Amino acid sequence: MATEDLQRIEDPIDVMPLMHKAFRAVSDRTEAMAAEATTFDDIARLTETFGFWVKQILYHATVEDEVMTAPLKDNQPARDNETEHAELAGKAGDLASFIAMGNAAGIEESVRDAAFSLEKEQHRALEEKFYEVESALKDVLGEKKVTARTIRHIHSRLLGVRILELDHFENEEAFVCSLVRDEIDEAGQLYMIRKLLMDDTADDPRWIIDWVYSELDDTDKALLTDLENRFKGAVAQPA
Repeated sequence: MATEDLQRIEDPIDVMPLMHKAFRAVSDRTEAMAAEATTFDDIARLTETFGFWVKQILYHATVEDEVMTAPLKDNQPARDNETEHAELAGKAGDLASFIAMGNAAGIEESVRDAAFSLEKEQHRALEEKFYEVESALKDVLGEKKVTARTIRHIHSRLLGVRILELDHFENEEAFVCSLVRDEIDEAGQLYMIRKLLMDDTADDPRWIIDWVYSELDDTDKALLTDLENRFKGAVAQPA
């Protein structure tokens, strides 16, 4: 549900578009950083930003599966939502590891692409030489700058994660949130949203909600503040 011109979020689950807006802001920045990276300092900043994105995705998916998907487990959109969580988390985690490899990432992917483009009888020979080729390329390239090859591969993979993320948000807002709205009462929804926005296991339980606030404009912040006051005043867990 769109949040424009609303003075209050009537159904707590309809805060989800605000959370998704915060995610998109992070992924927008991450993609821009990947496109503009030229130095290892740039890659270090990209790694930090993407690492936060991954941390948010993993927490968000885990809690949604626990408190939102589970109560709706007999519904197909809910099961699809859990599958999408697993795929998105897996792709994001793979990309985080890929970025951390630096120039070796682009080298490895280019060599593997070349290997799979050869005839079958050549595959084994090239695979046997893979690490030798990688080592030689790294020696030639050195470690003074980030190669264009690495940036291309990081950017390509990042786009893949973004597409999964956007498709997932669209499915969640169109189908899953509608099921929650219809099948779970306000107390239950407030419990879900509190779990999604407050991490009671962390040293700073507000690390999620404070991040969401930081990505929103004043109008959306007011909506979130109202909802926070509501779940603070609600019971800790629905009956």
